[in-house]
Amino acid sequence: MYLPVVFCIIALIIVALFMSLRISIEFTAGSEGISYTVKGIVFKYIKILEIKSNSEKKRKKTKGGEKKRGRILGIIRTAMRKKNGKAVHIEKFSLTGTFSVDDAAANAILYGGFIILWQFAVLFLSEHFTFEHQNYAFYPDFQNDKTEFIFQIIFRVVIFKALLLLARYWLESKINNKTE
Repeated sequence: MYLPVVFCIIALIIVALFMSLRISIEFTAGSEGISYTVKGIVFKYIKILEIKSNSEKKRKKTKGGEKKRGRILGIIRTAMRKKNGKAVHIEKFSLTGTFSVDDAAANAILYGGFIILWQFAVLFLSEHFTFEHQNYAFYPDFQNDKTEFIFQIIFRVVIFKALLLLARYWLESKINNKTE
């Protein structure tokens, strides 16, 4: 009688473990001003968190929470370092827009410098993360004297892999502490 209910619960737990969590960060600057948006998305369509630059919330400070958060962040940092970041996928890494200064030669020099910095960023990210798509369309505008750009990065983490990674390195740290 309860067997179908148990199977449904087990199926939901398995689906929840293998779902992806996406964190999208978008930074926009232009003549209107500077704004940012941070979104947390599950299953690529279900938004669980959205923070925009004009809606800032103040956090309450807790005494015990800082210690726990520090321990968890330490475990995550250690796990990422040992795994070399390959548990986190960078789905999209994009910079689009235009820039302009008064001198055309300065525009060309800035464009070359930006391309070099972009390539260094792509090499660094592809070495430390699983890197999928990148787009660079940040060009000099010789007609207008305005600068506008949009920077977007989307991180994707499979929850099951992240939990396994954290559990493994937490157990290793406990074992190392007992042997010392």
